[in-house]
Amino acid sequence: MRRFLFIYILLSFALEMGFAQDRETNPDGAGDALSGLKKTEQSQIKNEPEVFDKNGLNLVPKRRPDGVHEEFGWFVAPTPVHIEGIGSAIPFFGLLSNIYKTTDIIWAQTIPGGDFDIQVTVFNELPFYTEHLLLTGGKYNNQATLKLFNRGINSDPKDYIIPYVHEKGTFFQAKALFWKQRLRFLYQLIKGESVTKKIFDMKGNLLSSTPSKYSYEGSSSGFELDFTDDPIDPRVGVNFGYKIRPSKADYEVQSDVLLTDTNLSGYLPMFDKDTLVFNLFTSISTITRRGVTDEATAHLINSQNCASSQDQAACQAGEDKLVRDFIAYNKYGATAIGGSNRLRAYPVGRFKAGNASFMALEYRYNFSAEPKKINWYLLGGVETLLQASFFYEQGTVAESRSELSDNMKQSYGIGLRALISGFIYRFDLAIGDEGAVPTIFIDYPMQLNPIAGN
Repeated sequence: MRRFLFIYILLSFALEMGFAQDRETNPDGAGDALSGLKKTEQSQIKNEPEVFDKNGLNLVPKRRPDGVHEEFGWFVAPTPVHIEGIGSAIPFFGLLSNIYKTTDIIWAQTIPGGDFDIQVTVFNELPFYTEHLLLTGGKYNNQATLKLFNRGINSDPKDYIIPYVHEKGTFFQAKALFWKQRLRFLYQLIKGESVTKKIFDMKGNLLSSTPSKYSYEGSSSGFELDFTDDPIDPRVGVNFGYKIRPSKADYEVQSDVLLTDTNLSGYLPMFDKDTLVFNLFTSISTITRRGVTDEATAHLINSQNCASSQDQAACQAGEDKLVRDFIAYNKYGATAIGGSNRLRAYPVGRFKAGNASFMALEYRYNFSAEPKKINWYLLGGVETLLQASFFYEQGTVAESRSELSDNMKQSYGIGLRALISGFIYRFDLAIGDEGAVPTIFIDYPMQLNPIAGN
């Protein structure tokens, strides 16, 4: 409870300092910075309603004029990616930004020779009839290995199996925007199939080559309240997000689970152009229908046909792990932290249990706050940010919600980011109990809807 109070006090201070600074440096609103924008954009910013408390404090910061992301941009180049727990690859990445109003076209195809293969095609934020309703959709086809650790915050980092998985499917999102994008409602659908082709132990020895296939279909919905100065690159204000993810199993042997995520971020301006970011996140599982928890039945369901394996003992150990995870999921559900979004010093999904909590501080040093137009052969658009970051994170997982304040794992480090026409490319180096971990990826960390990992 004291942790929540501490965050609340910090966020309140962020609001007071940020909005006081906004009035002192720009008492007439957007001012001269509007001169470089189109007339319609100037009108939208000038006419944005202001909200004040009884003391005249501006409770909702105005959108920054340089945050109007409507310029056409492009990015076509090999883009190295490294995600701890999955590996490294070089996707050939393409982005056409704002080709029609807010619509982006995104595609990626890995160059052969990496640790994983990925093919993704996306149309992003296409206005449907009105600018207040944006549609996103696409398809994916991935093949990768993923380290699968035991559940719990105290799980052994050297005890894991490595499934080799082929996954493909489609996804769709509808986003409804109100009040200058400050209130956003989300609805997402995903449908696909996953085939585990092989399972290896942590030394790379083959445990099982018996394919297992399952289809999945899921949805999520939620909302965000965005009281910041920019929806992509906020530098002052508060953002609160809430999302529910019901998971209905295809077979009665597996539990139905409702996962509830809450994400609170605060942005405090520092000096002339820097930002101190606070983040608090929780993910809670609720069992809505319980599946099989009997161990003998679970072994039948998760059999790896170990009798035909060359190393029956190792195969049986792998099957036992799958059974433990299967029973624990049916009892408690599952969520995870670790990876490019939260606890960056650990592999994707490193810590898993029924519930999770996380908090972080990140200082973002902006080399320049002024937008610069660039027009190169493979890169163009509006450069809005070149940034260094310094961060500290801590988080935990637990089967019981009452244990979420116990035994926090820590992560700290530095990073470099570039934001070009709304596209964020970043490098982070994080240090934790299990060593130093680099991450090369896209998008800001600590997001309610991360691209990869929790």
